[in-house]
Amino acid sequence: MDPWHAWTGLLRELLETLAVSWGLGTGLAIILLTLAVRTALAPLTWSLAYRAAVRQSKLARLAPELAAIRARYPDNPREQMRRTLELYRRNGLTPADGKSLAGGLVQMPVIFGLYRALQSGMGTAAFLWVRNLARPDLLLAILAALTTAAAMAVSPHVSGDMRLVILLLPAILCFVAALHFSSGIALYWITSNVLGAAQTLALRRVLRRNGIV
Repeated sequence: MDPWHAWTGLLRELLETLAVSWGLGTGLAIILLTLAVRTALAPLTWSLAYRAAVRQSKLARLAPELAAIRARYPDNPREQMRRTLELYRRNGLTPADGKSLAGGLVQMPVIFGLYRALQSGMGTAAFLWVRNLARPDLLLAILAALTTAAAMAVSPHVSGDMRLVILLLPAILCFVAALHFSSGIALYWITSNVLGAAQTLALRRVLRRNGIV
């Protein structure tokens, strides 16, 4: 068996163990499995979020100098780039943060594997008011959209000019998607959003204490 199918198979087995062997039911099993995977990834996601916040803070401080470079060399893109890269180097920055990109790539198979395991291991169980977790539910779709907006709202990177778009667009996309997927997937999104928002709020407190934001 290849690693991908082994990983998704393990997650399906864990979901079944929580739901059946532990007697939690599919809904609580989805929540607990999502929390477990997200908690395991927390050291990585915290490090990446902190690194991104530090980078954003540096770029904000350099904004006047970057604007001055563009104003000074409006017709010379090559010189603009050279001066910009020089300014980045002096301040410990790179045009693209390779470590953050690599960290994001590491998370993708883990998160997507969880998503696939939930998608194929849902069954037809009920949870709270939802009669069938394998089918969409309007209220869960609304909750998924609201928690998506809330998770975006607490982000330290949301600028004032684009705030409304950054909040509404992901929420709308999440709502539409939740109406086309199973309620179990919506429950997974809600759990992930709540955990992500909590981590972001904790990160913001640390950033303020360290004078970064």
